[in-house]
Amino acid sequence: MRWLSWLGVVAVCVVVAGSLGFYKYTEIQAAIERGMAFPEPAEAVEIYVVEEAARQPRIEVTGEVVATRSASLRNELKGRIVDVGFAPGARVEAGQVLLRLDVSEEEAQLAEARADLQITQLALQRAQRLVRSGAGSVEARDQARAQYDAAQARVNALVALIDKKTLRAPFAAIASLHELEVGQLLDAGTAITELVGIADSVWIDFALPQDNAGITVGSQVDILLESGGDALAATVMARDAAVNVRSRNLRLRAELPADAAELLPGMLVRVLVPLASSQVATVVPATSVRRDALGTSVYVIEPVEEDGQSRHRAVKRRVALSSVRGADLSGDTVIVTEGLVPGEEIAAIGAFKLRDGALVVPGEADPDAADRLVGH
Repeated sequence: MRWLSWLGVVAVCVVVAGSLGFYKYTEIQAAIERGMAFPEPAEAVEIYVVEEAARQPRIEVTGEVVATRSASLRNELKGRIVDVGFAPGARVEAGQVLLRLDVSEEEAQLAEARADLQITQLALQRAQRLVRSGAGSVEARDQARAQYDAAQARVNALVALIDKKTLRAPFAAIASLHELEVGQLLDAGTAITELVGIADSVWIDFALPQDNAGITVGSQVDILLESGGDALAATVMARDAAVNVRSRNLRLRAELPADAAELLPGMLVRVLVPLASSQVATVVPATSVRRDALGTSVYVIEPVEEDGQSRHRAVKRRVALSSVRGADLSGDTVIVTEGLVPGEEIAAIGAFKLRDGALVVPGEADPDAADRLVGH
């Protein structure tokens, strides 16, 4: 009869397990019903109405400010400094003496050479008189003339040597900082100063990829400073005759009035170069575009009727973006080439919160922001 005892135990276990299972099932169903009783969550987003606007396709590159006149001055000869004629960072005028090296030895040699020149000149004059009177030979006169020419050449060489030891400013400019002192011994080829010419304009050098190198001399480009501010208009004044074989870029030079901004040679600026004529494009806020492994997309806000109520849901749609930066200067907008139709509403601020099919509570966009986005 032991098997009857075991059968009773099994039956009790089955009854207890079934009771517990039924209890959990009823609890889960009740939780599901309570969850369904809550309203579907909705995400608040700002709506942007897709519009078409005239845009100027442009490319942005880095440019360098270059002085229209500049020079790096070095001493040609070795010598000791006897006079420094300019202050560090000061303005210098054309022809102003910047540096004098010791020429006392050369001046002594010049005095001697001039004395020799005077003697040879007298000897030549005497030989010429003798030839005219018939008492002298032509050979003696020619020798006297050769000695005179040699003495004159030595004087000229010493004058040139002394002049080389005096450095003068080739044009009006601003000098760089220096640490030159009287008595300092300089080797040949020592850097003395950098001169930046004073001019009414500066040059902006920049390079464009060969595919975008169709810009011509006389075209207008916009210059943007790293510190911000309005764009400055510059005119392309020159371009290289060939594309660089290493970078495949074409180097160009634009001219900008010097009083347009406080620009110093060597500064970096941003150059916005027009690539084509104005085109009609679909422009949307950058915050609307979502990127993932499959590409770029936006959430289109579509009205739907559900349970007799008007609602809005987000529909994910793939779009294609332009590979060329548009004319906007802030980087807050992008150009969509495929996937959107003017008049459609898309999610702008808050789009990152959405998923495909999500319930949306649309908010009105700022009119001023809309005007800025479409390039008004």
